[in-house]
Amino acid sequence: MPDSSTSASSSASSSAVPDATVSQDDAAAALKAYQAENNAANAALDTTAIAKAESGSLLALDQCNMVYDQGAGGTRAKQDEAAIALNNAAFYPVRATDYPRAFFATATGVQSGQPNSSVLIHFIQDKSGAPWLVDFDVALTSGQQWPAFAVDSSGALDYTATHLDQLALSTVDLAAADRTVLADNNAGQPGSPFLSDDATNAEQKWITNEGSSEAGATSSLTVTTDLNPAPTYIPLKDGGELALYGTRTAVRTAESGHTFTFGDRGWAKVAGADSVVGGFTAEAVWMNAAIDPADRAAKIQKIAYGGGLVSVHG
Repeated sequence: MPDSSTSASSSASSSAVPDATVSQDDAAAALKAYQAENNAANAALDTTAIAKAESGSLLALDQCNMVYDQGAGGTRAKQDEAAIALNNAAFYPVRATDYPRAFFATATGVQSGQPNSSVLIHFIQDKSGAPWLVDFDVALTSGQQWPAFAVDSSGALDYTATHLDQLALSTVDLAAADRTVLADNNAGQPGSPFLSDDATNAEQKWITNEGSSEAGATSSLTVTTDLNPAPTYIPLKDGGELALYGTRTAVRTAESGHTFTFGDRGWAKVAGADSVVGGFTAEAVWMNAAIDPADRAAKIQKIAYGGGLVSVHG
């Protein structure tokens, strides 16, 4: 007959829930590796190298930015090639029992020639031994700060803190509502669930500027939720959520038989042509972080964003 203490120990061990949650040390190592890989790729404007460090919306954005710089050159390209240091980092693991596993990091971005920025970065690892990739990266807008994240005693995010039944909107519904806000340009208006903020204003300015001002041309806007990565959230101490999601805007400019010439060499490089006949579509991806309060009557506010052009095609 087996020893009763051994039997009890074996039973407890076999029923234990496996833990694949990333450690603070491993998260710090992943951030350090990303900083080195990102800086090396940026210095060379290397679209292949950056794909070894990023994925999803962020990869599409940064690859397009590199192609633009290859065409435009000059001061902008030199600025984008400058190294970025990610200082004063804090890490927020997402509890996991298996792969894929993930964590968030906040840090201060320091780059010569630019003001410092406060960034939120999402890392994901698909399987054991696979590289950590960054698929989401946003920077705080002026005057904003990160809300207090809900964490457990180990420092991992505590998703039990969010009052899901009290949120102004669910994460998925919030991302969908933002599509309407951008299409109708009604942030801050009565009936809109969103406040008017710097992030939304930047997106609206981009949408306006994407359209052609050439006489006779017409512009039309399509707004969709970008699902790579899918909308997610960080739990907040006050019971709300920091919703994280991507939005894709596509502006189609057209005039039958008309030749549109790209005077911007960066746009020409992205489009793969100096001109197009009949029309073109400019697509942009916007990554957003929005405070969604645990109060159904409250308004939603975007506090951080990142984004820009990802493609130009006929």
